[in-house]
Amino acid sequence: MRTVLFACLLFVAASFQSAFGEADGPDFFRVVNVAADDVLNIRAAPDADAERIGAIPPDADGVRNLGCQGGLSFAEWEKATPAEREAATHRRWCRVAWDGMEGFVAARFLAEGAAPTTTAMPATGVPATDVPAAPEDGGPRNWEVTGVAQALNLREEPSTTARIIARYALGTILSNLGCRSVQGRAWCDVQEFGGGPRGFVAADYLKPATGPDGAVATGEDESSLRAGQGDFDATGRIPCARYPGQPMGQCDFGVARSGGGDATVVVTRPDGTRRALFFARGRFVSADTSQADGYPAVGSEKQSDLNRISVGDERYEIPDAVIFGG
Repeated sequence: MRTVLFACLLFVAASFQSAFGEADGPDFFRVVNVAADDVLNIRAAPDADAERIGAIPPDADGVRNLGCQGGLSFAEWEKATPAEREAATHRRWCRVAWDGMEGFVAARFLAEGAAPTTTAMPATGVPATDVPAAPEDGGPRNWEVTGVAQALNLREEPSTTARIIARYALGTILSNLGCRSVQGRAWCDVQEFGGGPRGFVAADYLKPATGPDGAVATGEDESSLRAGQGDFDATGRIPCARYPGQPMGQCDFGVARSGGGDATVVVTRPDGTRRALFFARGRFVSADTSQADGYPAVGSEKQSDLNRISVGDERYEIPDAVIFGG
């Protein structure tokens, strides 16, 4: 009789813990009660109608617990009818972290799980507790988002509890602005290539980005410094025009390359004045405009392997071969 009673008490305790969790809850969950051909949805808010932002496999373990909410207190649970207890389990939601995503899942599909048995290995090939190098220390100039099912959170601070300010899709290219270790995890200061908010992402989900030329650009981009010193990798002539309606002529140029499509092209016009044009990952990004020339509007368009660039009324045509070599 005592054995039966003890077993019943264990069942009640287990049911209560499944519905409500402990005061702080387990560090990790595993997914339960989800069909083998289904997934557990991650939502942006603790509501079944909230936006679906990710999914967890039905056999997943090691889902990090970031805190749960909703349900009944212990006193309320003792007084509740079976129907009320069942309804309570549908009101409880847990905020979790999985595969680079953070959001809310229904608590009735979670049970206490185990911590991952191996140290997470980011695509950089080093444990997550090691800090990837910044470009000034020989690290990659750009990262590529990898290993996420849906998106990678960009956070205001290097913490899983910090505010999310953007989400990056798989394959997004980010600028490497330096990394650091915070509470045993490597975080990287990044900004999307081409512009956007700046913040922090977990280094676990980054790998060195390969440039359009198939190379990973590492170290600082010194092409502009070399170009300013006249240290060019190649020289030649390109089509150019300086004034509206002027037919295209020929201008001398010198290019300093830094790998991965990063380069600085200095064009010398017929009157001896110069214009510097800057490229990153094979894309034109800016020119050396100044207050003296009125900060003219800058633009570009790509036609096959030709970069058509405008700086105010000035026009330049620069083939990809100038940027990448060959």
